[in-house]
Formats: sequence, C-alpha cells, structure tokens
Amino acid sequence: MTWSTYLPLWPLSVPPALWLALTLVVAVLVGEALVRYLKLPRIVGYIAIGLLLGPGGFSLIPQLPAAEWRLVVDLALGILLFELGSKVNLRWLKANPWIAGTSLLESITTFFVVYGLLLWFDTAGVTAAVVATIAIATSPAIVVRTVTESRAQGQVTDRLLLMTALNCIYAVIFHKLAVALMHGETGAGLMHSVLQPLYLIGGSALLAWLFGITFERIHHHLGQHEETFSFVLFGMIAFATIMASTLKLSPILVLLAAGLITRYRRQRSRTFPPHFGSAGAVLVVLMFIANGLAADLNGLRESALLVLLLIMVRAIAKLSSVLALAHYSGIGLRQAMALGIALVPMSSVALLLTLDTGATFPAFASGLGLALMSCIVILELAGPIVVQMALGAAGETPEKKT
Repeated sequence: MTWSTYLPLWPLSVPPALWLALTLVVAVLVGEALVRYLKLPRIVGYIAIGLLLGPGGFSLIPQLPAAEWRLVVDLALGILLFELGSKVNLRWLKANPWIAGTSLLESITTFFVVYGLLLWFDTAGVTAAVVATIAIATSPAIVVRTVTESRAQGQVTDRLLLMTALNCIYAVIFHKLAVALMHGETGAGLMHSVLQPLYLIGGSALLAWLFGITFERIHHHLGQHEETFSFVLFGMIAFATIMASTLKLSPILVLLAAGLITRYRRQRSRTFPPHFGSAGAVLVVLMFIANGLAADLNGLRESALLVLLLIMVRAIAKLSSVLALAHYSGIGLRQAMALGIALVPMSSVALLLTLDTGATFPAFASGLGLALMSCIVILELAGPIVVQMALGAAGETPEKKT
C-alpha cells in the first residue's frame, strides 16, 4: 500500500460541480444581504456573484462544461416559462384586443428600431434581423422571479406577464425564420431553409399540446395531492425540456406554449408553489448563477457605443409603444410608464438564442454576438431592480399599496 491509495493526489483536482456548489452558497447569502440591507431583488446577487467569480470576472471559478451549464439553464428556464404560461389568461385578449395591439406594436417597434440602428452601423441585413428578433424578448425569468419575490398584483403585473409571454413567442419564432435566412445566404438549399423553421415551430406546438393534454389528465387525478402533483409536474417539465432538445425543437416554445394551453383549458387559475417546490427553486437560482458565469463583456470594450445605443433604443421603443396605446387599452399614464419600463430586462431567453446563433455561425459569435451579449449582461443585472421599481411605482407591491 502507498500513500496515494488512501490520500488525495496533490495538487487537488477539484470538479467544476464543487465550485458551482460553493458559488450557490455565496450567491444565496449575498442575495439575502441585498434584500435585507438594500431592499434589492435577490436575483441581482445571484447574477453578480456568477459574473464576479466566473471567467468574465476574477476567474476564480473555471469555465463550466457547456453540457452541464446548458442543462441547468434549460430545466430552470422551462420551469419559469411553464409557470409564466400558467399565470397568463389568453381570454383577456378577447375581452381587451388593445392589449394584443400593444404587444404587437411593442414587438414590431422594437424590431425595426434595433434593425435600423444596426443598418446604420453597416451591419448586414440578415444579421441585423437576427439581433433585432432577439431584442424583442423580455426576460421571462426576471419577470416571473421578481413578481413572485415582490408579491406584486394588479393591472400592470398581469399585463407585464402577458406581454412577456407573447413577445417571447414572437422572438423565438421570428429568430428561427431569420436564422433560416442566414443559412440561405451561406448556401443552404431553399427547401432546408424553409422546412427547418416549419419543423421547429410545428413540432414545438405539437409537443406543447401533448404536454398540455397529459398535464390535464394528471391534474385531474392528482390535483388534490399538492406535493405529489408538484413532483410529477417537475418531472414532466424536465422530460418535455429534454425531449424538445433531443428532437431539435425549441424548449422555450414548448414549455411556454404548454403553460398557456393548460391555463386556457382551465376556466380558473391554478396556484402552484413558486417554481414548483424547493427543487425547482434551487434550479432557478443555479440558472441565474450560471448566466453570470457565462457572461461576456468583451463586446462592451470593443463596441461600447453600439451596446449603449442598443439598450437605449430598445427601451425607448418598448416604453413609447405602451404609452401610445395606453388610453385605448384602459390604463393611465403612471401605469403605462411602469409597464413600459418593466418590459426592458433581457436574460436567459435572449442569452440562449444568442449562443445558439453563435454556435451555428462562428462569425456572429465573434462579432455582433459579443455586443449583444454585453447588452444582455447589463440588462440582466439592472433588470430585476427596474422591474421591482416599476411595480412599486405602479402601487402593485404590498408595501406600496394603500
């Protein structure tokens, strides 16, 4: 027997999972300190710790393997997307079509102002279109988490959830169409350029419908057993997320559409535990930490003016669109201001779309993708604070209600 048979080899070889676990502890403690002493959302601490300790900061934590990082983000985002969909009542659009009009105007305006800005910077048209579609999306992760944490309720909160769900759907669908055009420019056949987005959108819709039907059946039998039902639902979300990735569909569309379908099929809203229990909550925290670890601010160093202009014109487009139709949709100026500002955050959905595009087109990843990543990091850090302040200004958080 030698020393090496029962003592660890030196220097120690520490697996990445250990660093991630340590980061989780530190991030949660920092998040609690932010809430207690500065009245800031916990999410800011989660993202900031990941950014500071990861490769984009002090590099105290090594780069996580892409497969491990992506699985955590996909599962946690799937939970939040289904949770978002289950909170949104699409029947509201029938009762007040101006809300649908506001959502469409906000998304279309965001697309064209970002597209026009990028053309002004001599960006290729198709590449500008891809970035503009990603810019449409408001972060469902930040919105759902901040609404849950602040216990916000009211007209602005409900509209924020609905418009976030809708513009994420627009962003994913039109992003896939824009990417198909990029494939066409690189010499891909027209048939493949057309069939790929059709397969992705149609297949995602079918899988979402199957998920919704299965959910309703299980809910019928287990709905009274809250804990058991939450476990089963968590497993179903994980299954749907992994199945969508395996079939090369969009997990974002599948889980969000599934939540919308199940809510639409029920006449009354169903209240679930936040993030479907403790396991889901841990995954959500890990997702925000992983987003921080994956953050890349190189684009800010190289294209600071473009990054700042992208953030500004995107925010102005969303706010001005909401203000333009506020009177017709039935909200006042103060509420419209709060809603328009709360639509600004970007996070996991935009991040995944950017990374997927960069993986397929390396020139995008090393070029405009870097500037877009910097926008996402900034709006991910500022987003929770912006949403919390907006909902407070609208008087929809408990401490602001009179």
